[in-house]
Amino acid sequence: MKKTYLMIFAAALLAACSSAPQKVGINAMPVKLNKAITAADKTCQTDADCVAVKKGCCECAGYEAVNVKAAEKVQKVWNKECQMAPCTREMCYVQITPKCENNVCTGELKPMDSYFGK
Repeated sequence: MKKTYLMIFAAALLAACSSAPQKVGINAMPVKLNKAITAADKTCQTDADCVAVKKGCCECAGYEAVNVKAAEKVQKVWNKECQMAPCTREMCYVQITPKCENNVCTGELKPMDSYFGK
């Protein structure tokens, strides 16, 4: 009987460990996130159809413009993959203004002066 309980406990422990969030490296750019962004719909009709999503776990990884609906899926992947990601404190000028050009979401780098108050 003790062996049965021990086996059940070991199986439960193994299941808990395998489903726990995985630790990612500093300034990580997870493969699953990259795949989600690459596969994301980028079609649009107006600038309002496009939003910026992070290309990595941290600000300095940059941003990509995708369709608003596709951004929800990308955000779910980001939440799962980047939950435990540590980031450096460096300042990066990588934010974009998403816009629609020729029915495709694109992004234009924000001017540096937009990062500072006027």
